[in-house]
Amino acid sequence: MALNLIRNSRLFFTAKVNATTGVVDSSGFTADAASTAAYEIQVLDGFSFSQNTNNEQITVSEAGTAPSRGQRSFNTSLAPVDFSFSTYIRPKLSTDVICEESVLWNAFFGTDIQNTAATFTGMTGATYSSTAGELTVTGTAMTALTVGDKYLINGITSSTATDVRVVNGPATVKTYSATSIVFTMDNQFNTVSATPGTVGTLTVTAMKLYTSAWGKAAGTSGGASYLASHASNKNQLQKFGLLMIVDNVSYAIDNCAMNQATIDFGLDGIATIQWTGQATALRQLASNITTATAGTFAGGVTGSYNQKTTDASYITNKLSTCKLKTAAGLGSGGTVGVGYYLALTGGSITISNNINYITPAILGVVNPPVTYYTGTRSITGSLNAYLNTGTISTTLDSNTYTKGTGELLKDMLAAASTATEPMFAIELAIGGLANTTKVELAMPSVSIGVPAINAEQVISATINFTAAPSTGAYSARIYDLTQTNELTVRYYAA
Repeated sequence: MALNLIRNSRLFFTAKVNATTGVVDSSGFTADAASTAAYEIQVLDGFSFSQNTNNEQITVSEAGTAPSRGQRSFNTSLAPVDFSFSTYIRPKLSTDVICEESVLWNAFFGTDIQNTAATFTGMTGATYSSTAGELTVTGTAMTALTVGDKYLINGITSSTATDVRVVNGPATVKTYSATSIVFTMDNQFNTVSATPGTVGTLTVTAMKLYTSAWGKAAGTSGGASYLASHASNKNQLQKFGLLMIVDNVSYAIDNCAMNQATIDFGLDGIATIQWTGQATALRQLASNITTATAGTFAGGVTGSYNQKTTDASYITNKLSTCKLKTAAGLGSGGTVGVGYYLALTGGSITISNNINYITPAILGVVNPPVTYYTGTRSITGSLNAYLNTGTISTTLDSNTYTKGTGELLKDMLAAASTATEPMFAIELAIGGLANTTKVELAMPSVSIGVPAINAEQVISATINFTAAPSTGAYSARIYDLTQTNELTVRYYAA
């Protein structure tokens, strides 16, 4: 008998599953970016997986001096498999900005697991309207697109990094002709400044359109790889499976769905994402999976896999910051475009698909879960910062911020009795806005509660927020539940 140690465990992700049942294949895995690929994911201590049985207790209740008092127990159904693991956020520049968790994000936000893109040719120019939030691309023979389709734009360059952040990201095709395509930028607050500005000269010779949630691009001249929620209005997400080597035994989790991702960061920690999900079945493989250093499977499954990335940078959070801007004013007569700057001590953002599994209730058998559907897409979070009273003077992206946590608390208290739907745009820089390796989260429309005061040795504030989809030009932004633009994430590496 052998004991199994967590330190000898490994986790692999793959979308090579049966198209109908989601059962993980036993062979044919590849080491590339195709739908047959397998990826090793580096996880932290504490990952878990389990599947429980639901049962029903049958009892009787009799009168008399000698009643029957026994019971019987029936297994009625299998609960969905629950799995959980954490990864570090580790961007790496390898021509494009890459990261191991990109495949997890694709499974989380849509049905397209591949990071392939349609590359445009024949373009002659591009302009951006900051008032309408629209990008117009011109050319001599533009690729045909369907009005209303959503894409993740990447690869457009500009003379300034701020402009790059505005014109790359989730977009919807508004109009199309053979010489011009107009995109509505779904998250026109891809950059948050004290006041909206105009975008300078754009270069579009390498524009790419992604249907997946993750769109990679070169990490030069302010470029970044993007992640967005633009394609996540799906009732079911990408089918995938997990393969696990747990020391001396191997398991497969079939027909997985990613349910929740929580991004955590703090002053003395390394930025992490905790992933949780569910699946229909957990099974032990007949023979243990073995792996070779060349990236090949043997034993329980066969084929190749993409090896783990060991030389990517970690993101520490000593310099994490947050910029806020009023997107719809505060209270009656509130001013749009008021900027706040917060130096953070920590925070957490939770993104949830709120998945619900469906299990039949046939008598005489143990019923397995048969399918699931997504629920409300929920993005909530909390940010921690010291309570700084008085004015500040911080210049970022050529904009000066004069309001901090104290002024935010003051303004929120003044509007608390009148602002039923306060709207802010948030840009959160994990790792520091000025750093070359960082992750930025842009949310164009969030509702913020009055900051909670924590009476400690140094007074601090906790700012809770909920992101929601929205639509409209900068000066007239409104919440819109039909949209999918709650979140855009930018990965930078050097």
